[in-house]
Amino acid sequence: MKAAWRSLALATLALGFGLTSNVSAEPPGKGVPGAGVYNHAGTVEQINGMKTGSRYALVCTSCKSMTIETVKDAASLEALCHNGGQVHCSSCKEKATVEYFGPSGKSAPHQNIRYVNAEGKECMFVVPLKD
Repeated sequence: MKAAWRSLALATLALGFGLTSNVSAEPPGKGVPGAGVYNHAGTVEQINGMKTGSRYALVCTSCKSMTIETVKDAASLEALCHNGGQVHCSSCKEKATVEYFGPSGKSAPHQNIRYVNAEGKECMFVVPLKD
């Protein structure tokens, strides 16, 4: 009887290792769709680089949520990077103000951007997603 249980346990263990090795052995690009590393858009140029139909994630650090949005038109991109404009979290309904910071002047190649709450603390960021 002990030998039967031992054989069953070893067969189950071998099956378990076989399944996990098959899942981890997939070639790059064949795994979970959209998997990868995504960096936040920290400049106006990076936000304006998105096109109509592109998807992006609005990440709220206050409520720790992420909302996936689609760029509808140029006006929706302008709303994401208009200095002094407002962006809303659809989860906690918090309003964030778009704020430019960093190097200024004619020699600056780009304008840095952040989203701050009423206390002036950064509370959101935008992450363009690969299509």
